[in-house]
Amino acid sequence: MIVIRNVKKESKKMNEPIAIKNPGRDGIGFAVDLGTTTIAMTGILLCDGSSLGECSQVNVQTQLGSDVMMRIMHAIRGKEKELQQMIVQQIESMAENILRKAGRKNEQNIIFTVVGNTTMSHLFLGRDVKGLAGAPFVGVYAGNYQCKGKEVGMKLFSNASILVLSNIQAHVGGDALAVIGALALGKEKKKRQLAIDLGTNAEIILNDQGKLSVCSTAAGPAFEGKGVDCGMTAKAGAINGVRIAVQNGNMILEVLESDHPKGICGTGLVDLLAQLRKSKVLREDGYLISKEEALAEGISEQIAKQLVIKNQENIFILTRQGQKEIYLSQSDIRNLQLAKGAIQAGVRTLLQTCNLSLTQVDEIVITGVLGSCMKVSNALEIGLFPDVEKEKLHFVKNAAGTGAVQLLLNTEIAKEWEQKAKEIHHVELAKIDSFQKALFTSMTFQKWEV
Repeated sequence: MIVIRNVKKESKKMNEPIAIKNPGRDGIGFAVDLGTTTIAMTGILLCDGSSLGECSQVNVQTQLGSDVMMRIMHAIRGKEKELQQMIVQQIESMAENILRKAGRKNEQNIIFTVVGNTTMSHLFLGRDVKGLAGAPFVGVYAGNYQCKGKEVGMKLFSNASILVLSNIQAHVGGDALAVIGALALGKEKKKRQLAIDLGTNAEIILNDQGKLSVCSTAAGPAFEGKGVDCGMTAKAGAINGVRIAVQNGNMILEVLESDHPKGICGTGLVDLLAQLRKSKVLREDGYLISKEEALAEGISEQIAKQLVIKNQENIFILTRQGQKEIYLSQSDIRNLQLAKGAIQAGVRTLLQTCNLSLTQVDEIVITGVLGSCMKVSNALEIGLFPDVEKEKLHFVKNAAGTGAVQLLLNTEIAKEWEQKAKEIHHVELAKIDSFQKALFTSMTFQKWEV
């Protein structure tokens, strides 16, 4: 039996109140978290810091590649202007949508603060990305970048002021710096804190009693719904929760704001992997067993019948809606496995280079694409995060986006964060031999023992 439950999408709120250093300003600000796969935007009234609304969309540039290296390749081959126009037009459309829903018009004083990885920031600004294609990975500008909308090709907001937050180095960009600022990492001199910003590029930040180190690992977009056959973002129709009864095979599917599933989003994928592990149809090494193997091992017939072959590979069917099947394939699992392994290997390697172990870390903060929506027990079951004491693990919704909002409301911190970027120790994982070994040993779906 499959039960479908319509659940409401959790409303988004700022994690902490933001102090307004410049009260009484006229105008509207748009805080943009410019991700490789997902763009998140918040509209803000500058006079009092109140929210005009939020908007999140799949980055239209994914049409020309799911990761930054594909975008760089297209830019080098002559599509740099096209990539810039795509993203600028999308950001303008999102801002216009927020204004329309809030009953506001395009006003005189409009400010955009943009935080993104180094490649996305360069593409938005229309700057040459050739230096990011290979070692030594150098961008063509450094520090905060300020300009007018017309300079990046904006039409609707041509007179808007734009601030693109400083990158840190190589492929660690302003989004990681915004996370550091929003979480006040580095200010705590008596703690060791680890922050993991989940996205297509997962940024990992270590505060070692005031000394900051960062690295970036190519986790891929699987947990954002890309590279998964039935994957989608967390919007109406997305399966965002899965429970399977091991004894009888009954399933409960939680679907966002709908009774008709259209696909499965990141939190649903985490749940599903964990439930398949508990049901013993997904091996530790990522192998999804066949129906025949399941029946031979005494697994519930109800679960076994969901295992079929499609396109010459094993799949697990969640539900059928008319002619549409929503399922997880063996290829999907491999992509999720790579993403999970890259995150774990990145954390292990960063700590190793700083001569630390996870047992010495006082606090782990998870932020980014999955935010605080996932079921922690399921994330721990598949080894997505370290299996540490409950009080050590914290989830924060989109700290990079919160940092972008802070830049709008406190004009004093832009220079402060720009200076901080120069002081952060950057660890280039590609240059560390042990990273590949750590990646190989981090691929299994099992608890991440500390």
